[in-house]
Amino acid sequence: MLRKLICVLILLLAGNAWAGANDVMVDKVWMRESVPGQTSATVQLNLSVTKAARLISVSSPVSASGEIQDVVMRHGKLQTEAVDSMKLAAHSTTLFGAHGVYMTLIGLNQPLNVGDRVPLALVVEVAGVPYTINTEAEVRALELSYKHYNDPNVKDHQ
Repeated sequence: MLRKLICVLILLLAGNAWAGANDVMVDKVWMRESVPGQTSATVQLNLSVTKAARLISVSSPVSASGEIQDVVMRHGKLQTEAVDSMKLAAHSTTLFGAHGVYMTLIGLNQPLNVGDRVPLALVVEVAGVPYTINTEAEVRALELSYKHYNDPNVKDHQ
């Protein structure tokens, strides 16, 4: 009986030690096409984890750097603020691009055109071990043409 109990405890502890990339799922990854002169772009994605984890970084070969950003209220104004890392609760899904949480690629070194596939690398730490999750973001069309942005006849939210 004691032997069975010890075996069960070892299996439970080993399950936590084997945490890893299979505990992280990334889906619905996309970005908007860039406009002339644009130097940064946000990445929209869902990041799901089965075990408690920490998002450490985001990067892409199409940008100089990547940031995890949070929207905070400062002096009565909403502002984005880069964070070093983000805790991810076990059995949770974080929607980047919604609810004040963003991933941003900074220093774009090429335009983002509709249909492009932008490679991304997310570093996620699970059970103290960092894993790199590679994915691609589909570049989608802007819903409102930037060429008509200053046209008073264009009403994009009505």
